[in-house]
Amino acid sequence: MSLPVIDLTPFATGTPLPNTEATSTAALIDAALRETGFFVVKGHGVDPSVKQAFFDAMKAFFALPLEKKEAITIGNSPCHRGYVGFASETLEGAIAGEERIGDVLAGDMKETLDTGGEHGPDHPEVIAGTPLHGPNQFPELPGFRDAWDSYRAAVVETALRVQRSLALALGLEGTFFENQPGETMYHLRLIHYPPMDRLTPEPGQLGCGAHTDYGTITVLADDGVGGLQVRMRSGEWVDVVVPDDHFVVNIGDLMAIWTNDRWVSNPHRVVNQPNTDRYSSPLFVTPPFHLRIETLPTCRDETLRHDPMISGPYLLSRFDGTHSYRNDLLEEHNQQTTV
Repeated sequence: MSLPVIDLTPFATGTPLPNTEATSTAALIDAALRETGFFVVKGHGVDPSVKQAFFDAMKAFFALPLEKKEAITIGNSPCHRGYVGFASETLEGAIAGEERIGDVLAGDMKETLDTGGEHGPDHPEVIAGTPLHGPNQFPELPGFRDAWDSYRAAVVETALRVQRSLALALGLEGTFFENQPGETMYHLRLIHYPPMDRLTPEPGQLGCGAHTDYGTITVLADDGVGGLQVRMRSGEWVDVVVPDDHFVVNIGDLMAIWTNDRWVSNPHRVVNQPNTDRYSSPLFVTPPFHLRIETLPTCRDETLRHDPMISGPYLLSRFDGTHSYRNDLLEEHNQQTTV
């Protein structure tokens, strides 16, 4: 399946908004999100060499011995940062309004490194004890931090371009989403999917189980291997084809709440490919931790489909349902299957 390809150049930082090109592009994005909740972007502002260096660093990390990766395990972090081991996260069934935790306990056939904003001890939210704010755990690999810094800065610019396009599509000021009070949470995840022929999956176990994303938008970079599948409104699962040097964008649960289901977060999953490793990196964008999310004035009609939601607690609730280090039911299952 080929998703609509959108050029984000009209939304680059420093470009006055609105402008004719940006307005017409926003209309195309609106149509895509009403149809599938996904689209592909070019003009995203990430130089191919920056992405390549980041992916090289990612591969070097996942090639480390397990004990070196587990030295920075996420369970050691007070703010959900670090290494998530194979089958330690269960995303199957983590679909807004359809949670089935308990029906499928088998963890995803992937390993990840979860990172977020780099918050020092003097950061106001760290001082206040706000969850999900604090330092990252980085591996001791030469060049890793530089590659991460460069890529993260570039892909956050991509996210800003997307947010501006969505704001215009909703009849809002172009900077509406980026100017919300507080600090937007940008969580950059590094993912490795081993080849299917090396695995013995449990029933219902996939590389990444069917789920919806939790925040407002996700910007995904991958290595071109394939495996991403999206569930269409008909219920059919289709493979997503991503052209070289393009990224995939999709919306999450909180954007569905903001837009009163004008844009619904679409379930998606990843199937491990045979005979090859797959690497990908989503940037998850979530509104500031304390922000109240409720239907936008431009999306109100006779039916309000969602109760208001506070951004941070919602995100924490989703982590509690999917990560074994935060979920006793999943942890018990993992211990039984690894004995």
